[in-house]
Amino acid sequence: MEFALILRELSRRWPLLVVGVLVAAVAAILSVYRLEGSKLVSRSLQYSSASTEVLVDTPSSVLGNVSQSFEQLSARATVYANFMVSPGVLKVIGEQAGISGEQIYAAGPIPPNEPRIVLEPTALKRNVQLTGETKPYRLAFESQPSLPTIIINSQAPTTTQAVALANGAAVGLQKYVTQLESTERIRPGSRVRIRQLGSAHGAIVNGGVSKALATIVFVVVFLLWCGLVLAAARLRENWRASAVLAQAWDAENRDKQSGDSAGGPHDRPHAQADNVASETPLATVPHQVDDRAVAVPTRSAR
Repeated sequence: MEFALILRELSRRWPLLVVGVLVAAVAAILSVYRLEGSKLVSRSLQYSSASTEVLVDTPSSVLGNVSQSFEQLSARATVYANFMVSPGVLKVIGEQAGISGEQIYAAGPIPPNEPRIVLEPTALKRNVQLTGETKPYRLAFESQPSLPTIIINSQAPTTTQAVALANGAAVGLQKYVTQLESTERIRPGSRVRIRQLGSAHGAIVNGGVSKALATIVFVVVFLLWCGLVLAAARLRENWRASAVLAQAWDAENRDKQSGDSAGGPHDRPHAQADNVASETPLATVPHQVDDRAVAVPTRSAR
């Protein structure tokens, strides 16, 4: 019943509802777009991710050599995964992906045997994380203690950029290690080979977030507008009712004041009569009481 009354009340004010629809539509559009000059630019609420994997290997390939162990290469892969977050490696990765290394935020793997108190971010580490959250490109490196591999996960505004970033990270690591070995003049037989295990593949992670957010914003703003319309209507009615009551109260007070002022002159003749009676002189009239004459005072008429 109450809901039906609310709908009836709103239907009586349909022009305001039309304005509310327009306001809600503008709010929904601005929630997923931003205004730059005279153009609407997407806020890039959706993002894409891609992943690839690299193998830390030897020139003769440990995969085909039974006599070689994975242990040393697994430890080296963990070192490389943590080393890839350094600015020097990110610069090489950015050059391969066609972006600036300063726009990339990278996080290395966490050792599985590390105590929990060490895993909790310190103030400095959390500050770096918050700073990196504003960067559009992100890299995360994972390594397993028993395997000489590095898993590269990338995140970018589009799928093409995410795939390019993941592939660029693999190629960038290869070039950086090769340059380092050349600078140090490492013998070819003792060098490390970084082999990418297939090209990166990616996809959109949250493609429907823009539509869902716009719908939610439209519904919320329109409901708030309806509530504001109802509150304004009730306030207007109460204001009018209070004005009527105030007028009635003022009229009643004026009637009382006029009645008091009209009753004063009607009482004056009685007061004048009392004054006249009090000023009339007394006269004595003989009265017979027990055969004796007694003087009884009377008022003489003027």
